[in-house]
Amino acid sequence: MRKPLAALAWAMRILLAKHTVPRREPPFAVDLAQYHADDYEKIIPSLAAVERQLKAVPADAKGMRWIHRSDAVLFYGERRFDVPYDDFVSQVDIGHVGRFYRDSLGVTTEVVLRDDLGRPVHQGVRVVALPQPNYTALMGKEELDVYKLEKIEYGPDEQRVWMLTVHSPNGSARCDDGYMSFARAADGRGTTVAFLACQSFPVPPLMALARMDRWTWFKTVVTESAYRRFCNRMMKNIERCYHGTEFRVGRPCG
Repeated sequence: MRKPLAALAWAMRILLAKHTVPRREPPFAVDLAQYHADDYEKIIPSLAAVERQLKAVPADAKGMRWIHRSDAVLFYGERRFDVPYDDFVSQVDIGHVGRFYRDSLGVTTEVVLRDDLGRPVHQGVRVVALPQPNYTALMGKEELDVYKLEKIEYGPDEQRVWMLTVHSPNGSARCDDGYMSFARAADGRGTTVAFLACQSFPVPPLMALARMDRWTWFKTVVTESAYRRFCNRMMKNIERCYHGTEFRVGRPCG
């Protein structure tokens, strides 16, 4: 926990000079030996059920959908890229989706199981990212810091990574589960990237103190705006990755 002046300086740096924030190489401190093969699979049925619920909700003009619960937000967004699927997956690695997140500062991966082609199937991932939306840093929100178990599926027409949150060192997330998929478009000429999230984050301390989180309309507007920015930037990062251009926030380590 930063002291008040240090926290204010850090928040202003995020808001005004985000490009100067140093990237991270976070150590991986969770013992993956405590998890079994079933642990990587168990999130799939519940996320498949969430997917069905979200797809029953009308999408907005950008293909995004929300379901607001008292203790969580369910989100789905997708974007079509006019790039052939086989070309797309040869350039964009489904095994490193954490680095595409908006304001991702660092991702550390530990592979547990690979397939016959050497591709990761089960892995643990630690992701550290700036608070979302950025202005919540002024309200005392910490960096996102989560460990996830990931199950990756590879098919001729789709690749998908399922993500289950197992630990948050700083308590920044109660739940940050979901999936990302790369799929061959129905017309066979493009690639559809989809992102599903089932997330529950603590309310920033100052927002909770002001009881702003109890204003349902305000919470809905702010939340959906934040998800739009997050998803749009994530899709842009994926596009930049495909083209081989820099997309990460902050300055390099070292």
